[in-house]
Amino acid sequence: MANKVSDWISKKRDAFKKARKDKLNREALANLSDEAGPRFNLMDKIEDSPYYMKPPMANDAKTQEILESLPISKNLSQTMIPGQLVLFKYFEPKTKEELEYYDARPIVLYFNQIHTNQGLRYLGFNIHYYPPKMRYRVMSKIFEIYKPVYSKYFQDGTNREMDAFDYQYLMKALEKAKLDFGVRMYIPELVKEARLIPPKYWEIAVFTEGWFKKRTRMAIMNYWYRWKTKHLGR
Repeated sequence: MANKVSDWISKKRDAFKKARKDKLNREALANLSDEAGPRFNLMDKIEDSPYYMKPPMANDAKTQEILESLPISKNLSQTMIPGQLVLFKYFEPKTKEELEYYDARPIVLYFNQIHTNQGLRYLGFNIHYYPPKMRYRVMSKIFEIYKPVYSKYFQDGTNREMDAFDYQYLMKALEKAKLDFGVRMYIPELVKEARLIPPKYWEIAVFTEGWFKKRTRMAIMNYWYRWKTKHLGR
């Protein structure tokens, strides 16, 4: 009898959590803009989000559910272009045993393909390596810099060339601001289930968290704070 009561309570609790998650997701989707007009400000949209000011890990399952409803991109090397935000799985890095930590489900602002001594690599900026408030600020600033570009392709994960996106300029800006902590390289063959995230969904993407392996999220954030103290002096 006690087991039946416990199971009933557990089912009720799970149903309540799902209903609450579904409600937040409906609110977030209803809050999305159809276009990025002259007055559109990504930071304002983030602050208006139902996810804002909630515990980061409490938002992750909700926001991931929305983003994983986006179509998986086929022939990623041909469809992904500099300037796009991309969600993918990266479960088995080639140097997994040597890495101190890694994000198995990054969301990356893709810069370009580069050739290294080890072969072709995707170069990008993983937003999960920053604490939420810094992530909001950085992504809002990037959107503002390239607003004419992102406004043009606001509703789709376009595979057309994003004219005027200069990733080298952005790289230099990140380095100058000492914010290149999240710039990483990925082996194309190990990237799985990639989804292009249209600019319309950026206000949802910033509330996701990484699937960090070999270290906890708290440890990664501590690495970030030490990096910030060393490079920014605060």
